[in-house]
Amino acid sequence: MLYLTLKTFHIFFVLLWIAGLLMQAFILLVSRTLPGPPMPEERSTLRLLIKWNRFITTPAMVFALSSGVGIGTIAGWFGNGWLSAKIAIVMLLAGIHGVQAGKLRRMLTVGNTHTGFDPRVLLPVILGAPLVIVFLVILKPF
Repeated sequence: MLYLTLKTFHIFFVLLWIAGLLMQAFILLVSRTLPGPPMPEERSTLRLLIKWNRFITTPAMVFALSSGVGIGTIAGWFGNGWLSAKIAIVMLLAGIHGVQAGKLRRMLTVGNTHTGFDPRVLLPVILGAPLVIVFLVILKPF
């Protein structure tokens, strides 16, 4: 019963986390079209997104990671190749979350700084990584 409960919470928190990542990526992508620093309406949208990130997306990531560790421990999957691949992809997504969250905070405080960051590169990764993870978890190919 504990396994199924953890699995249920894990799936729920992963959905929240990925939704937050996609929202961040979309806002960052749209912000590239802005000609200058964010206007007051855009700044209020950024503030709301940063609050969402702080109170929903980041805790969802933490709970998804911790419930995933619990599931892996209960099932005895640590050491399996497919789980190692999944963990690597999850760490990539966690890194993307940090990069995007930092970029959003800088946009609010400094303004639009497009140098060295292209959200168009990260969006396919955010969309494709969960698909690969689902493939690994269901098929356990190695």
